[in-house]
Amino acid sequence: MRTIREYAELLSDSRFFLFITSVVIGIVLFNIFIGIPKVGIITLDTSFMSENTKNDIVEMVRYAANDASIKAVTIVMDSPGGEVSKIEEIYLEVLKLKAKKPVVVAVDGDALSGGYYIASAANFIYVKPSSQIGNIGVISTLPEPWKPESEQITTGPFKVSGKSRKNYAAQVDAIKQVFLMAVMSQRGNKLQLDAERLSYAEIFLGNEGVRYGLADAIGTDSDAVQKAADIAGIANYDTLDINKAKNITFSGRFHGLADVNKTITPTNYYIYQELEEQ
Repeated sequence: MRTIREYAELLSDSRFFLFITSVVIGIVLFNIFIGIPKVGIITLDTSFMSENTKNDIVEMVRYAANDASIKAVTIVMDSPGGEVSKIEEIYLEVLKLKAKKPVVVAVDGDALSGGYYIASAANFIYVKPSSQIGNIGVISTLPEPWKPESEQITTGPFKVSGKSRKNYAAQVDAIKQVFLMAVMSQRGNKLQLDAERLSYAEIFLGNEGVRYGLADAIGTDSDAVQKAADIAGIANYDTLDINKAKNITFSGRFHGLADVNKTITPTNYYIYQELEEQ
């Protein structure tokens, strides 16, 4: 016959065993059905010129926004910018993402022109001392004068180009103002440069960018991941390479506008025009 104490000890051991078992089962079920929280990483080492590139980036940003296991996002940026409408769409998608989850940018190399436009949408921007950021402005191809052809007629002088060169120049300035207002709105009180200075389209090194409030701190990609996790309030997390998860890679940077064909219909770019070697 067991004593009351022996039965109590047995019961205690059984409860302890059941408790440990429940905890283990809970952890396993959590990992299977809910998952360890993740910081998603999106790498944008490209210019934003093609429709396919823009669509791929939008797909990754939306994936990060809609995956419940992703609690924060780091965007690793190395870009000279690209075509205006594509930049603006990506920027707006990043803003939507930020409304749901923290977004932190790590500038690897450059975040210039439209690259910086997109980066400005983040909660926090890390740069390296040698990073290049800024170059806020627009490059545009002016419309060529329309020359009538024997088999073509138009009902107005700007039916093909849309407007005169003079009016088009004013439109380009209005596009620049949208860029400036976006940067000033997103950076807020951190920004130490006024609109006039920003409109010079200067390029700043990382340390200068931090000093002027275009970026927040000097740091690495891993610092950006940790910052995103901190803002999200998660301590134990995994990282998810979203480019790999979506099987998206980029073919490299676009280094200028020399190979962009000039057309009657003009095109606008938020892009850094690299000087050609002489």
